[in-house]
Amino acid sequence: MNRIRVLYLATDLQRGGLPLRLCNLVRRLASEGIEPIVGCLAGRGPLNDALEADGIETFHCDARGGWDPTCLLRFAQVVLRINPDLIHASLFHANLAARLCGRIDRSRPVITSTVTIEVERAWHRRIEALTCGLSSMHVANSPAVATHLIDELGFPPGLVREIPNGIDIEAIDAAPPISRASYRIRNDAPMIVWAGRMDPVKNLDTLVEAIRLLRSTRDVQAVFVGDGPDRGRIQTLVETLGLAPNVHFVGWSDNVAGWLKSADVLVFPSRTEGCPNVVLEAMAARCPIVASRIAAHEAILAKHDMALRCRWNSADEFASGVRSVLDECDLSRRVETARVSVEAGYSLANAASRWLRCYCNLLSGGAAPLHDEFA
Repeated sequence: MNRIRVLYLATDLQRGGLPLRLCNLVRRLASEGIEPIVGCLAGRGPLNDALEADGIETFHCDARGGWDPTCLLRFAQVVLRINPDLIHASLFHANLAARLCGRIDRSRPVITSTVTIEVERAWHRRIEALTCGLSSMHVANSPAVATHLIDELGFPPGLVREIPNGIDIEAIDAAPPISRASYRIRNDAPMIVWAGRMDPVKNLDTLVEAIRLLRSTRDVQAVFVGDGPDRGRIQTLVETLGLAPNVHFVGWSDNVAGWLKSADVLVFPSRTEGCPNVVLEAMAARCPIVASRIAAHEAILAKHDMALRCRWNSADEFASGVRSVLDECDLSRRVETARVSVEAGYSLANAASRWLRCYCNLLSGGAAPLHDEFA
């Protein structure tokens, strides 16, 4: 089979969330007959460098803000230069650009995707719904996101497909646990970890308040792994509440799995998600989880009671959940069940196979299966 030339488009190629997932997927697909070209609407990001180091061509469109029409012209020029067989876009701005410019030179499949349930920007939802018909296929990364697209945004059911995120389980197994001493984190107290991009939807205020409540009854160390627009505000909140001795901000890490292996519990209070990688990675790393009771987490965690779930805005419930995990004498059943589940349904190999099947079916004039089997 000839290599399929796929142009991948994201809003940015900064570290975290969708861009990291996309890079892992692209690397895997490059070994399975795909010739990937990966780019973003924003300026050049650190993941451009990482992909190019692996021999993968990248581009960037230097958008100046969320509504810079000149970046559409630059993206159209990229499409003309690369002449891909297929375009695969992710996130709102990239989806819109792919729909408007992806067929500027000729007809080709355009796949767009949604990776979270949008709760903040109503206009994003309206524009996605108005333009979704320009996509050949729209992919959701969880049943919860697919339901949101069809029932709330009015996407045609025949347009939507479900493909869950995939994680590199072998890489997680090989990752070394982090050394607390190297980060000046005490070894004589339980360690709570949160990891991700620090955005308002991650609901970190509730986590900080839960840490304050926990500290009133027991000594804990909390670690925030990641960065993002909400970091400064959250650090100020931690300092204002006098929690600085108990809370550590370590920035981005290339070894999130190592943090999860060393943690006593992952706490993940997001207000909304799609199919969160860090939750899947914690399951693979056999790290206990306390997460918000939202549709995306329920789809992953509720089937075999693999984690404690709390109301997303209840610091009291999160503090109580963490205490329960720390006091539980035997967590082996819960974490082993989670490990088996993530191996069965969320491996990177499975995700790559599903995407490759979609590409081949679209290019041959067929359609991908409406649903994939979820763990």
